[in-house]
Amino acid sequence: MVPRQHPPSLAVLPTEVAIEIIGHLAATSEQPMDDLRSLWATCSFMLRMCGDPAVGRHVALDRFSRAMLWNKPDGYDTLLASLTQVGNPEACFLTGIQVIFRETHSPRLCLDDLARAAAGGLNVAAYLVALFLYRDNGGASDDDTARRYMRRVQGEEESWVAAAVD
Repeated sequence: MVPRQHPPSLAVLPTEVAIEIIGHLAATSEQPMDDLRSLWATCSFMLRMCGDPAVGRHVALDRFSRAMLWNKPDGYDTLLASLTQVGNPEACFLTGIQVIFRETHSPRLCLDDLARAAAGGLNVAAYLVALFLYRDNGGASDDDTARRYMRRVQGEEESWVAAAVD
């Protein structure tokens, strides 16, 4: 009698590969939270992988934020805070904006969140950090950081214009 072969388990995937796959799903899915919940239910390995902070950094908030804001505003606020803590660029940006315009009206308190959003690739956040640092006039260190962000934004703008002309 031939021994029965079991299908390969997801648990044999290296952790980094599993996280990369789940992160890609979180970034590209039309319904990322539903898809992540489905993965959680498949096995304990996927439950562990979906809980990794690297996956949270990839979640695309724009895919479900409007519906969640409308239907579950408390859940959205909790999710936004959680994703901000793991360094999701969109969440950091939105949290920083809320601090400036809703809560304190002080850009200094939100610069960390906006800087994390800029580090995650959001040039709008980089531009805002540069503006707030120049406006705050915190010294030479702030001026250097603001210039670095502005060069980054200008560099991308120039490369985008060059690509559009070609």
